[in-house]
Amino acid sequence: MKVCSASLRRVVASGLILAFTILPLPSAMAQGNASSTDGLPPLPLSPIEKAREDGTALPLSLVELTKLVLQNNLDIAIQDTNEELRRLSLLQTYGSYDPTLTGSFSTSSNRSVSTSAFDTSAAGTTTRDSLSMRLTYRQTMKTGGTLSSTLSAYDRTATNSNSSTLNPNYSNNLQFQYQQPLWRNLRVDNTRNQIKLANLDIELNDVQFKQSVTRTIADVQSRYWDLVSAIRNYEIQRNSVTLAQMNLRDNRRRLEVGTIPPIDVTTAEAQVSSRELSLISAEDQILQTQNNLRQLVSSDRNSDIWKKVIVPTDTPDFREYKIDADTAVSIALQNRPEMEQSRISVTRLDLQNRLSRESKKWGVDLTASFQMSGSAGQINPNSDPNRPNFTKPSMIGGFPTGYKVMFSEPNTNWSVGLNITVPMKNRQLDAQLATQEINKRQELMRRRQQEQSIQVEVLNALQSLESSRRQVAAAEIALRQAREQLDGEEKRFEAGLSQNYRVLEVQQQLSNQEYSELQALIRYKQAIITLQRVMNNLLEASEFSVARGSSMNVPPLY
Repeated sequence: MKVCSASLRRVVASGLILAFTILPLPSAMAQGNASSTDGLPPLPLSPIEKAREDGTALPLSLVELTKLVLQNNLDIAIQDTNEELRRLSLLQTYGSYDPTLTGSFSTSSNRSVSTSAFDTSAAGTTTRDSLSMRLTYRQTMKTGGTLSSTLSAYDRTATNSNSSTLNPNYSNNLQFQYQQPLWRNLRVDNTRNQIKLANLDIELNDVQFKQSVTRTIADVQSRYWDLVSAIRNYEIQRNSVTLAQMNLRDNRRRLEVGTIPPIDVTTAEAQVSSRELSLISAEDQILQTQNNLRQLVSSDRNSDIWKKVIVPTDTPDFREYKIDADTAVSIALQNRPEMEQSRISVTRLDLQNRLSRESKKWGVDLTASFQMSGSAGQINPNSDPNRPNFTKPSMIGGFPTGYKVMFSEPNTNWSVGLNITVPMKNRQLDAQLATQEINKRQELMRRRQQEQSIQVEVLNALQSLESSRRQVAAAEIALRQAREQLDGEEKRFEAGLSQNYRVLEVQQQLSNQEYSELQALIRYKQAIITLQRVMNNLLEASEFSVARGSSMNVPPLY
């Protein structure tokens, strides 16, 4: 009997061990392991959840975030100020047409011994003192001509010579001169060429500004989806930690009943630690992505945005983007700033070439001048009364009388002429023209090269878009299969045909597959962004108007 009892106890013990090893835990324990987190260490809140609790959350859609960036981004603001610089440069070029008014004042005195019977004085020494004031007006005309006018505003001469009829003598003179090129520099000259170049600089700046805004929009949208991915990854990693903790708890219970060796508990503990490290890395990724977005949004390091947590409200829903290759390449060649920059470069070379060729023409300049003058003064008491006096009564008077005479009965002088300049051999100019032609050919070849490069970029972007679309489709199928696998594994567990750790593994696989699908969707979104960027059709008119004037939103810099 004792032997039988001992044998029976061994059989029962062996059966119990076999039952704990093969069969699942009791239903109550199994339910707690599979679905309950009772007794598990608490997990930290995500940065998004913390922000919602303390009121620092800033929910933003992609459109709202893009608008904020366009209004406050410093790169765009700096680029926006370049337009003002280009316009000031144009205004400076127009300064060549600004008139100048020059005033001069001089006085002189001359003393000499009288050596002529016609120029004598009672003292035997002739003195001549003069005082003059002149005004000169000069202006370059937009026709290439030059207009100048000189007015002797005040010209007084006093002498002790007996030969002078009027003493003091006031003379006034008004002269006009105009020179106009009729062949060389008639249609273009250096000033008009510089104005055209300055206008091209404004066009180039506009292209560069749009390029900067487009690049910023693409960066914002890409980082927005990176933030969505980082937030979702944190949730997946935290769920993974929970599953690992549940596995550790269950293993400790199995160790207590003697169904597993201690090494399994150690392995589970290591798994928990590894997944906690992944959770910390996921949180760090959220914080870094937040800082990158804040940098784009803020133009002030003391802005409130640095105290807020951006919470994306858009989800990466799949919306297929279709466009054929020929259309995409055509749009890119039409919109890409590189093509516009090449066009402007060729235009600049053409302008310089035209100006250089202008120098080979004959110079034919029309010159014209007109002068009128008048004199007035007092009768010289020292003059010889026997000498004939041709002074008109109207000339007797002071300084104002001279103006009256100049405009009423002036002495006039006019002339019209042509100046012809025939350029001889100019090897320096010939070399310059040849160099400009070579530069233009090089620029045209670079344009052809750029067209090919743009075509390759578009085709690669289309290929990436198609690959991303196929990845989304594959990820959806894999996610559906993972859900079906988890459903089947849970049913097997409930029927006692599976183990708890196997359910946890399948749950983790489902979480990973959910993240893989999210990543595929985000890659597809970013592939669309890349394609639109290489086609340069990301920027809409409304966004461009928002970006213009962004420099006015920059806080005081001093």
